[in-house]
Amino acid sequence: RGPSGSGMDPFANVFGQQGMGGQQGGDMYGGGQSDNPYANLGKPAAEPEPEGPRVVAKGMKLGGVGGTKKKDSLMAAMAAEDGLLGGLGGSSGNAADAFGLGLAAPAAAPAVPAAPTAPATIVVEEKLAVQMTREGTIESSEVKGTITYTANTEAGTMANVAVNKNVYSAKCGNGWSFATHPKVDKKEYEQKGVLCLKGGKGFPLNRPVGILRWNYSGEDSAPFTVNCWPEDEGSGTINVNMEFELQRTDAVITDVNIVFPLGTTDPPVIESIDGQYKHDANSGMMCWHHDVIDQNNSTGSLEFSIAGHSVDSFFPVQIAFTSQSLMCPMEVTSLVSTANGSPIPNNMTVRVVPETYQCV
Repeated sequence: RGPSGSGMDPFANVFGQQGMGGQQGGDMYGGGQSDNPYANLGKPAAEPEPEGPRVVAKGMKLGGVGGTKKKDSLMAAMAAEDGLLGGLGGSSGNAADAFGLGLAAPAAAPAVPAAPTAPATIVVEEKLAVQMTREGTIESSEVKGTITYTANTEAGTMANVAVNKNVYSAKCGNGWSFATHPKVDKKEYEQKGVLCLKGGKGFPLNRPVGILRWNYSGEDSAPFTVNCWPEDEGSGTINVNMEFELQRTDAVITDVNIVFPLGTTDPPVIESIDGQYKHDANSGMMCWHHDVIDQNNSTGSLEFSIAGHSVDSFFPVQIAFTSQSLMCPMEVTSLVSTANGSPIPNNMTVRVVPETYQCV
């Protein structure tokens, strides 16, 4: 399973340089545009505004109706939402250090997004926090989901956002928590699966509002695992075997970058590899890349040897990827005007974001 042959450099957002390693070896490089190989890891390329109206969000199917143990904390967090409380909410987190390494360079000023092409924008997002042992055992895994609604024009302010509540309530059971924003009409949501503001009020203009959140913790929320087995051969050489394995079989994971230190600036000697790799000689980092992990590419391995004495040098292993495979089978089924019931054209994004995904 080698390069995809698309002509694109899958490592462009990892080390900020061109070139890649093939199946049995490849171009090595040093130095360059950034001293921090993690600086761009996990930062998705700027997405163009989706074309045309769209209200369908695809998700994954998983078991049963949620508990309420975490609802109070979810409600408290939503009460601080920027959208409806006059900008008094908190920040969205430290995006410059997405993997908790303390290595990220100061974040550059974000690019100015293109003007929205529809009256409304909907983002259905799940953030993952996963920690594994070196053997690939999941120590902790948590999913935090949000539907965020933005009215881009006056036509988008008076809106009813309908979701498939009956479906995900039946499939998301023990361990799941769901909470609406405090200013969302809870009765409409509970009875009809409709997210709208209390008292017939409109959404604020040009201000994202998190209208629904969900939370789940469990080993089955990690879509795939990674293990790393370094062995000191006793001759100044360490042999390293790494593997990944898909856990959620209906997940499709794309643009997977598994990045780890080598403990030396020497290049690795690749014994065998599924996928592609790249070595940054300047920082002593290596990236193992896969275009797609799914049912058709559910396992993969990498074996290499390198000069060294410490088997601890290869950790933490940090993982970044993109995906639209939500764990909660959440779907936006319609978006209509509260004034006349007509559909509101909208642009929708569905995404899974690995906030932290590591093997330590």
